[in-house]
Amino acid sequence: MPNNRIFYASQQVAIGTTAGAYRVLKGVQSVSMTTTFNLEQAFQLGQLEIYENIEGVPSIEMTINRLLDGTALAYVLCAGSYTNADSINLASTNEFLVKLGIWDEQLDPDYVDGNPVTQVAISGAFLSSVNYTFGVDGNFTEEVSITATDKAWNGDCAIAAGWSDDFVAGSTDFAIPDSPDFAGGVQRREYVDTTGSLWPSIIPEGSGRIQNVTISADFGREDLFELGQKGPFAKVATFPLEVTCSIEVLSQSGDLVSAAAEGCAVVADSCTANPNLTDENIRINLCDGTVVDLGTKNKLSSVSYGGGDAGGGNVTTTFDFVTYNKLSVSGTGDITFS
Repeated sequence: MPNNRIFYASQQVAIGTTAGAYRVLKGVQSVSMTTTFNLEQAFQLGQLEIYENIEGVPSIEMTINRLLDGTALAYVLCAGSYTNADSINLASTNEFLVKLGIWDEQLDPDYVDGNPVTQVAISGAFLSSVNYTFGVDGNFTEEVSITATDKAWNGDCAIAAGWSDDFVAGSTDFAIPDSPDFAGGVQRREYVDTTGSLWPSIIPEGSGRIQNVTISADFGREDLFELGQKGPFAKVATFPLEVTCSIEVLSQSGDLVSAAAEGCAVVADSCTANPNLTDENIRINLCDGTVVDLGTKNKLSSVSYGGGDAGGGNVTTTFDFVTYNKLSVSGTGDITFS
């Protein structure tokens, strides 16, 4: 009997290597997928109707959002190893597979087990973006987006049979009933290791009063083509890669960031450097072992002061930092592919 619907308990997503070994992602909250068939129109003189609607290379985008809980990080699995995840360059070049399985909605037992009813596989996948969100409200999350040009549902694409028709069984990496690897559970505001983390010195409150932190990197993929082949022979990241970090603080005394065209300090002559800003260290350590390190060359790109209106809200200050080509992610979760 076919499913009447697909809901959270009947889905499971796995990241795989090009050799066909997989690791099921835990703590996944949502998976979305968009396939775009890029069309190019050709017209001709003397005819209003289209001459040909030319089919280009398809574009597949998948976004996975998950909780941080001590289990394998999605970014690390997409990067292929902890070594690759330490370098944004190595992470950007790793090619991998993704499989989304859909099981019978009448779960028996009460979790996915055995082979799915159907399954979609994405081959030749690469990271396109990553985002980490740490806030005082709610759970800490990791979100990765991937891009590819090849996607196949099981048994539906003959040319893809080699990588799309080997079903991934459910629960292969689950200890049922499943739970977070970290003893404290899902990471929330109390699980930020403020001692091990490095915060920008320009923030007046230091590590205190911080409300939200968002770290993002976009790999900006470019397809490289060659004559004699329709699909791209490579999907390369467009360096330099911008990495941003936004830190919102409950303000106690204002942003305390001065700005002057000639710099705020008094200098002897015009040849003496007089910047408004200095390079900052940013590293976020969580109690489950997750570390997101942006290195030592982050600079403040903007600061916003707002709130505290007559409606009763509090003043918050948001410090936006930017760096390039530096993002190191590590954790303690098992990333064994099997």
